[in-house]
Amino acid sequence: MSAELSSRIKQHLLDSIEHMKSIRTCILNEKEALQDRDPDKIEAIAQEKSLLLEKIVADVDVRNAILAGAGFSSDESGMDHLIESLPENYARVLIKGWQQLISLHEEVQELNQANGMIVNRGLQQVDTMLGVIQSGTGARSAQTYNAKGRSTAPSTRTLGQA
Repeated sequence: MSAELSSRIKQHLLDSIEHMKSIRTCILNEKEALQDRDPDKIEAIAQEKSLLLEKIVADVDVRNAILAGAGFSSDESGMDHLIESLPENYARVLIKGWQQLISLHEEVQELNQANGMIVNRGLQQVDTMLGVIQSGTGARSAQTYNAKGRSTAPSTRTLGQA
């Protein structure tokens, strides 16, 4: 039983690590596309990312089934306990794979958050520009300055009236 269970866990970890490495590469490519402001590339990467996330969700489902089948909770500590319950020769190898997967997951989360900040910064820039263009039409007003460098109230006139 231990050999069979260890083999299932090992294959699961190998698959999960491969999928996590793929999404890491995808997120790094996404960062480049966001910085280049390449909408076609961003869209293609978003589709790829979605497919990879489906694989990761499937990996989590497989892991949860393995844990439930062995009588452990379906969380990080459940996996730790499952691996610890195996003979040392199996556990030693599996804990390395499990730690690698956790490390990759943390890295992917950080990279994804960084990409989220890039997106938010771009949205703020677009919002600011729209505010300048649409000032007085209900959009947020942009801060403008007169010739003396003093802040001025946004005009209620549209560009056509100015």
